[in-house]
Formats: sequence, C-alpha cells, structure tokens
Amino acid sequence: MIRENIWLKKWSFKLKVFIKTLIVLLIISFSVIASLIFWFNRQTGNIPVSGVEFEIKNGDNGYTISKRLYNSGFIRNDLLFVAFIRIFGLDNKIKKGWILLEADSSTTKIIKSIINGKFITQTFTIPEGANLAQIKEILIKNQIVSEDELNDFFKQPNFLSKIGLNGYQSAEGFIFPETYKVYKGSDVSDVFSEMTSLFFKKMAIIYPDYKNLPKKEFYNRVILASIIEREVKNKDEASIVAGIFLNRINIKMKLQSCATVQYILPKPKEHLLESDLLIDNPYNTYLYNGLPPTPIASPGANALKAAFFPDKNEFLFFVVKDPVKGTHHFSKTYDEHLIAQKRYKQIKGLY
Repeated sequence: MIRENIWLKKWSFKLKVFIKTLIVLLIISFSVIASLIFWFNRQTGNIPVSGVEFEIKNGDNGYTISKRLYNSGFIRNDLLFVAFIRIFGLDNKIKKGWILLEADSSTTKIIKSIINGKFITQTFTIPEGANLAQIKEILIKNQIVSEDELNDFFKQPNFLSKIGLNGYQSAEGFIFPETYKVYKGSDVSDVFSEMTSLFFKKMAIIYPDYKNLPKKEFYNRVILASIIEREVKNKDEASIVAGIFLNRINIKMKLQSCATVQYILPKPKEHLLESDLLIDNPYNTYLYNGLPPTPIASPGANALKAAFFPDKNEFLFFVVKDPVKGTHHFSKTYDEHLIAQKRYKQIKGLY
C-alpha cells in the first residue's frame, strides 16, 4: 500500500511536470506563431506614400494573387496570404478589378480591400449629341477600355443582345448622355450595359408607356430624337422642330436635315457644301425620304421629350434667325421660307 502511494506520487509529479512543460511549450509555440503572423502581416514598406494600383484579373484566386503581391514586394509572405484566403473560404469572393494598395497596407488589409470590393473607379462624360464613334474615342481617351477591346467586342455577332439591345440595328442613340462612374478594368460589355440601362431608365420617366409601343414606332422616335438633338440648339424649340419633321414625313417630303449629312462625313463641317448634299447614302435625308436607318447621335432628355411629345403645328420649314440663341423662324409655305432666308441672310439649302 505504501509502495503504491509512492508510485502514484511519482507519476503524479511526472504528469504535473509534463503538463507544465506542455503548457510552456504551447505558450512558446503560440507566441512564436503569433510573432511570425504579426511580422508577416506587417506592411513591407515597398508601397509608395501615394499608393500603388494593383489589378485583380479575371480568373484570379488566392494563390495567383499572392504570388504577384509577393513578387512585387507588397506582402512579406505569400503562404500567409493563401492561408488566410483558404481558412476563411474567401476564394469564391474574389472579384475582378483594380484596388489601391495604400502605404500602410498589411496582408489582412489587402485581403479586406479585395473581398470588400474597394475597387478603383473612373469617371467619364458622354455629352448630348455624341455619336457612337465619338463615344468610343471618349472611352479610349479616358482609358476606360482599350481600342482593341472595343473592336473585339463590336465584332461579336451578339454584342447588341449583351447590352440589352436585342432586335435593334445599332447601339447608336441608346447611350444616354451623362457622367458615368465605372470600376477600372470593367469589361466593354459592362460599360455599355450601364449606359444603355440608364437610357431605358430615363425613357421610363419621359414616356412611361414606351414598352407598349410597337418596336418600330419606338425606334423611329429615338431616331427622330437623335436628329433633333443635333439640329436644335435652343431647347425651347425642340418640340416645334419635331412637329415639323413629322409633318414632312406625313406628306412624304424629304427631311433635309443637315445633321444626317454630317453623320456620314469623316469629320463634321461648319457649313455643308452642295456636293455634300449629293452624297448617295441612306442617311442623306436630302436624297432619301423618311428617317435615316438608325439614330445619328445620343439624344438627351429634352430631345427625347420632343420626339415623344411633338408640337402639333402646320410648319414645314425653319431657318436660323439668331445663331447665338439658336432660335429659328418657322414657315408654313416655301415662299414664306424663302423670304425668311433672305431676311436672316441664310444660305439657301442649309435648312
């Protein structure tokens, strides 16, 4: 009995020593691991005070991102980065885009920026009356997308359906004039989808019943709005001019819109020549009856309102009477129009 007690005391003592030793080792291990994590998580000092832009590419995961960050000297350890991503199951939450790495960016701060979608944005403005070619130039100039990306996208046979324009001939006229903010590195499809989406949101305000119109009639009104946008400087007269163009269409009179001729020229001219008015092109409304095949520009809200709510009048002609204010003299007959042209010293054939 005495021997058993001695044996138990010995093993109890050894067990206590073992447990204490284990606890000390665990504390040391945790301290070392915590110190390593703390050290590896610290900013590297390689990011400038102004910060640096870093791209998360399509198809990237924790491993590919960690390698680029580590090779660029932005994180101290790529394994720690991957471990955080995998432990917390964040691989599926990684999104494409550009993030700004700030000078004090630790590994965990970088991960939070990626997962929370704190991406860099860019702004650009589409002015009223800009055509599709000019819009592409704006996007390229502002480095929203590249020329190659634009060309590749518009070569796709289904590009119109991708941006919500299935059944239409062109994206022309459906890009609403506005200042946009998009994520840097956005796809061409995403950029154009945002612009066309805003167009239809505006249409729902301007003409709430637009979806119930026959598609051809709706499209014709958008075409008309684009011509008004390019023809009329004084917004108060937009609905009057819309009424005039519809009057001409109703009696099968040519629209004779200079704006449609300008559309087919390589570069716009201050004054059209007689030879320009003879260019054989479906968009030349001096030669072809009715509306052109597609819109010729991006109409703003005022031009759209004018096209969908035209003024009911009996005018068939208009001529500029004040170039600064953009106001016109409106005439019902050609003889009256000729007198007005002479009075306001306008060149015959321009309006």
